[in-house]
Amino acid sequence: MLKSFDSLVPDSYVHNIYEIRYGKLYQNGIQYAVFDVDSTIVPFDSIKMEDEHKILFDYINKEIGMNVCLCSTGTEKRVKPVGEFLNIPYLSKVKKPFFNFRLIKDIFGDDCNPYNTMLIGDSLFLDMIFASRYHLYKILVDDVKDGFNLKGAVLNAFNLSLAVPLKKRGFQYKKVYYHGYKEQ
Repeated sequence: MLKSFDSLVPDSYVHNIYEIRYGKLYQNGIQYAVFDVDSTIVPFDSIKMEDEHKILFDYINKEIGMNVCLCSTGTEKRVKPVGEFLNIPYLSKVKKPFFNFRLIKDIFGDDCNPYNTMLIGDSLFLDMIFASRYHLYKILVDDVKDGFNLKGAVLNAFNLSLAVPLKKRGFQYKKVYYHGYKEQ
C-alpha cells in the first residue's frame, strides 16, 4: 500500500481551503477539484455550512470554471447536506485510499483524468495516498476544528509523527508552500 513516504508528500500545503490558488491551478491545467468533507470543509462533528462556503464553491465552479465534487468516507447522512448546500455532486462512504478513480470519472465524465484533477484533504494517510495512487495533484490543508474531537487529535498526532521522514523529502508539516515550491 504505502510504497514510500514520497507518496505522502503533498504538492501544495496551505492552512485551509480559502488559501488555495484555484485560478492559478486552473491556468496550469487543473480542471477538476475533489474535496474531502470532514475536517477539510467542516469540522468532523458538524455539517453546519456557512455562506462563505457557498461563496467559495460558487467562485471555484462558476467564476473559474473548475468542476467540483465531494469525496468522503462519511455517511450519506453527513455528506449529502454539504453537497446539497454547495449544489455539487458527492461521493459518500468511500473507502479512501482504496477506492477507484473511476468513481470520480463517473461524476465528471471522460475528460477527467489524473493529470487535470486535484484532491484537497486534511489527511496525509487517506487523502494523500489516494491522490498518489492515481497521480492527482494533491493539496493538504489543516483540519478544520470546532473544539476537541478525537479524530482530529489522532489525525494531528499521525501527521506530526510523519514530520521527520517527510522533512527529509522536502516537506515541512505546517509550513505553507504552493505548487511544489516554497512561497517567498
